[in-house]
Amino acid sequence: MKRKLAVILSALLIAAVATIGGKLIPDKSGNSESAPSEGKEDKTDESSAEIKNDSSETSTESPTEAPTEAPTEHISPIEAVTANLGIQQNVDTIIGRENGSNTVKFPLADFIREGDKINSFTFVIYSSDGYNIGQFKGGCGISVNGDCPSATDEGWYQSEDFSAPTEGTYGEITWNVPENISDYISPNGEVLFGYWWGGSSEIRIENVICNITRTADIPCDRTVDIEVGKSVSYSAEDNTIRVSLDSLPKGAVPQSVTYNISGAGGFGKFTGAFGYNSSKGEYMTADIAEFTDSSDISLTWILEPQAKNYVSEDGELVLGYWWSEQAEATLDSITVKYSLGSSAEVVPTVKEEKPQSNIQPQSYGFRSSDEIVKDIKVGWNLGNSLECYNTDKKGLATETGWGNPKTTEELVKSVKKAGFNAIRVPVTWGEHMDGDTIQKEWLGRVKEVVDYIYDNDMYVIINMHHDDYIWFNPTEAEYAGDSAKFKKIWEQVSEYFKDYGDRLIFEGMNEARTIGSANEWMGGTAAERAVVNKYVQDFVDTVRASGGKNTERTLIISAYGACAEEVAMNDVIVPDDKNLIVSIHYYAPWRFTSGETTTFGQAEKSELDAKFDSMKKKFIDKGTPLIIAEFGCMGIADDSTRKEYYNYYISSAKKRGIKCFVWDNNKSDGDDGYGILNRTSMKWNDTLLDGIISGAK
Repeated sequence: MKRKLAVILSALLIAAVATIGGKLIPDKSGNSESAPSEGKEDKTDESSAEIKNDSSETSTESPTEAPTEAPTEHISPIEAVTANLGIQQNVDTIIGRENGSNTVKFPLADFIREGDKINSFTFVIYSSDGYNIGQFKGGCGISVNGDCPSATDEGWYQSEDFSAPTEGTYGEITWNVPENISDYISPNGEVLFGYWWGGSSEIRIENVICNITRTADIPCDRTVDIEVGKSVSYSAEDNTIRVSLDSLPKGAVPQSVTYNISGAGGFGKFTGAFGYNSSKGEYMTADIAEFTDSSDISLTWILEPQAKNYVSEDGELVLGYWWSEQAEATLDSITVKYSLGSSAEVVPTVKEEKPQSNIQPQSYGFRSSDEIVKDIKVGWNLGNSLECYNTDKKGLATETGWGNPKTTEELVKSVKKAGFNAIRVPVTWGEHMDGDTIQKEWLGRVKEVVDYIYDNDMYVIINMHHDDYIWFNPTEAEYAGDSAKFKKIWEQVSEYFKDYGDRLIFEGMNEARTIGSANEWMGGTAAERAVVNKYVQDFVDTVRASGGKNTERTLIISAYGACAEEVAMNDVIVPDDKNLIVSIHYYAPWRFTSGETTTFGQAEKSELDAKFDSMKKKFIDKGTPLIIAEFGCMGIADDSTRKEYYNYYISSAKKRGIKCFVWDNNKSDGDDGYGILNRTSMKWNDTLLDGIISGAK
């Protein structure tokens, strides 16, 4: 949308018309407000905080003589700002010391952007088997450009082997990146960590901290110091400090912020995050970590372009405090560099502009997504049925292609009687399409199953499940072609089911990811996560544009791969829509659920609690409901242990407002044995069922 501002100097002068570009930015309620007009009077109320302008502040005195020409566009002075930061990614990855399993790679795009200089990596490790690590021996490597003279192989630099002491079962292994390769590293590469020897046969890499120097040229009109004096405990339910910026002039855009922090003693490892919050939404950075023995630290945040999309007159800066050796931290003051006028460079949102629908939504009395999640007790997956692909069967017969019987209403009634009130129905469309058109017979069969569930007063979820193994490849290179087919599918599904009430829920994708990539199940790369976000927006826009009841229907979106890795959850862009649920798949703790170990004890429970806390903070606390759409454990451990697992998992998630859907593929035991209901005999594993239902109470 464009607006025009006419500036009339005098009736005796030639009229000068300046056109400025504006953009409709939806607020959380779904309303739209236009960008503020140029030339409105600045705010002058400075009562919320004590502000001290430094000597570099630009004078605002009016000129003594009237200009003889039309006013020119304001251009902010450019200032170079440097920040030294530790960017932390929580990876929770296990490697052994045996050849073939003793290395792991992490994408650099999760830590750096173009122009950053990497100084070092610190890998925080724990013994995975309980034995002391002792003297760690290993090595590191990193991708380098082809013209790097110090490369040890084409496009690669491998360090010499090194050793480092640890503290029993815990260690912080730091690799200082050689100065002679730092200029040849780009975000497109990877960093390698290798474990050659130690007292533990396996180690768990909890997180990776990349220490960088980031320099940027920013538009800066003024620098101000704001006294804060607020304290926060990392164990508090709300472990953030928020600082109002209502004393800044109207139109001010923060470009960099320095947080001046103190504690009662040395912080050791300060872990937190930066953020910006306004009526337009909330932005949080990846976690930052600073190793220091000092009780005073200063951390500088150069705001990302995405953060500036949330700038508003009601904006506030945020400091998150996740952990250090000090229970409490105090934000003493902040230093803000900001710009004014057109040079503020608030970039377009990452969402593509979509044409506005002519359809005027009407109210159908649908419950909100939050109300629906609260009403769900526990859910069940109809696994290995309508999502079957690549079988020796064709057409409707593919439903039984992986060995399960045809779904009946009797099965659905059994699921309801057992205590579930929601069923997720995975659906694969790709093998049931003629070009871009879904076959009517397949739509009709999906409807039959949906009706079994819907008519029994249960919630039902349908999705696009295993199309990623047939045609769907969520990469930038494939986006133009695949997105067209993706939207065609959801146009047809939306139209076919448009008259259903709010107990029918659409889920856009299952585990959208780049199959076979190095980081397939580790959250992908920044570029891959960005593409998944584009598909998420396409899904929401397509369903909403179909009109009717679909304008209010609850929709489910997911992270890259529906992954619970912190890097994947951090990069989820939740569209501005009131009826959305985020879906995560979390088969954890993995060593137990995969059958590597058969013990479910306190360590495993603590791992679940910590992850659910993280999910709650990232989504529910910010107003977006969350479900675990898939979880379960293979039939390796005994049933009593598995019962304890299901009970604890569901109850722990429920305490945080997260509802769970058990994965059931009708396989009773062994590898891939997630079955709970025998669909032929209609007999439940009563032990496991009791754990599930009691956990949901």
